[in-house]
Amino acid sequence: MMLNEKKENVRYALLVGLHTMTICVGFDFAVYFLSGSGIRDSLIGIIVSLSCLLAVLIQQINGRMVDSGKVDGKKLLGAISLLEAVSGFLMFFIKPPFACGLLFAILLSVTLIMTPLVNTFSFYYKNSGIQVNYGVARGIGSLCFSAISMLLGYLTAHYGISAVPLAYGLLGLSLFLITMSMPGLNTKMAGVSEQVKKKPLRLSDYPGFIWMIVGLSLVMLFHNMLMTYFLYVIKRIGGDSGNMGMAVGIAAIVEIPVLFLYTKVKKDRPSAVFLTISGIAFLAKAVLFIFARTIWMIYAIQCLQCLAYGLMAASRVYYVDELMGEEHEATGQAYITATETIGMVLGSAIGGIIMQKSGTETLLTAGAVFCAAGAVLMVISNLRRKTSTPTAVGSR
Repeated sequence: MMLNEKKENVRYALLVGLHTMTICVGFDFAVYFLSGSGIRDSLIGIIVSLSCLLAVLIQQINGRMVDSGKVDGKKLLGAISLLEAVSGFLMFFIKPPFACGLLFAILLSVTLIMTPLVNTFSFYYKNSGIQVNYGVARGIGSLCFSAISMLLGYLTAHYGISAVPLAYGLLGLSLFLITMSMPGLNTKMAGVSEQVKKKPLRLSDYPGFIWMIVGLSLVMLFHNMLMTYFLYVIKRIGGDSGNMGMAVGIAAIVEIPVLFLYTKVKKDRPSAVFLTISGIAFLAKAVLFIFARTIWMIYAIQCLQCLAYGLMAASRVYYVDELMGEEHEATGQAYITATETIGMVLGSAIGGIIMQKSGTETLLTAGAVFCAAGAVLMVISNLRRKTSTPTAVGSR
């Protein structure tokens, strides 16, 4: 079957965009929905943390099943999307706090479980002879993130918490339909022998990588702790969910140019440097949030997202590729992606405890401390990088 490359790029970008919107709905409006449903702050942190842990476990199981050919990746993604749609629509009608918390936990888990499956489709296209531009697809994802953030911010401000599960249900249904419309693709990894696949990754072969993983995990701890309780940061200076939606939307918009232009700006420079710059930008945000006193200051601080999350999202994929090449790229990408999940788990749990006992000011201060420690470790990783012996340098 001959596939139209332009059409498949549009289809894949739509898949990434829809999935990115579910991340916005789930994680940026979690506190708003769960607190509005009568769930305490400390329990919100537990719900988010357990959802992330469950997702990590299921991701590993799914990955092994798909790689072994026991499960078709397209059908699995379709089934998970359908589960998301059903759970979202059920949550729209069910009101008891316990039921809402349980359903929302399921939604958060399936949203994270989808992530590696969605990313894997880009490799499936490549193995089938179709070149999809992941950077453009991810940039469109940020644009979709911004759009749903602003739209949902407006809807929640005017119609309340019911807009959140309805959005989840509609997005889940849309994901199911676009997934089922995708063509059959070659799911076998090309150009990697069985012998290479079985060779284990030794972190000792890559000096500095472990420093980067730990440092980025701490930075993501701050980021996710902030975003989980961002509504309280906004309310601290007199804002509401509408202002939160605008602030998150601004951050998503400013990411887009970085995602589209990263390879042109990067050229032959090592991605480790850009990844470390993103850590320093996160630290700048962490410190500035402590001193923010107006909603316009919040909006201005969010513009730093282009150098923070935007640069991180673009550079971390290339960082692993440059450090490890094809031999251990899949494992390396799994490690670097896990830093965000670890940040979600720890950020939600620690943030919930802090919010329950001390409040927003302590949350922001603690977040800045964690972020500072992470940024320092990322700088150390760059220093250790100079002593490493890279196995390959990719420029895909």
